[in-house]
Amino acid sequence: MYSYQAYTTDGTNLLGSSAPTINDLRLRYFNQRKTFGDRNVSEIVVLKGRKIHAYYTSDFKLDKSKPAFIHNILYGR
Repeated sequence: MYSYQAYTTDGTNLLGSSAPTINDLRLRYFNQRKTFGDRNVSEIVVLKGRKIHAYYTSDFKLDKSKPAFIHNILYGR
């Protein structure tokens, strides 16, 4: 199962739902984005279980400049 955490520019952490695939997760993010109000999302962290799977931009596009495996190694996730 995949889940996400959206981080806003004002430092708020918005927890998202979980889904069996990343595409389903992406669709749920865009449906829930309406409830975020006027908060600007700066990045999205997609988790697979307890480990970080990947970092995404606010448009849910893969951010290749932030490799998730390094974070998982450093912080033991």
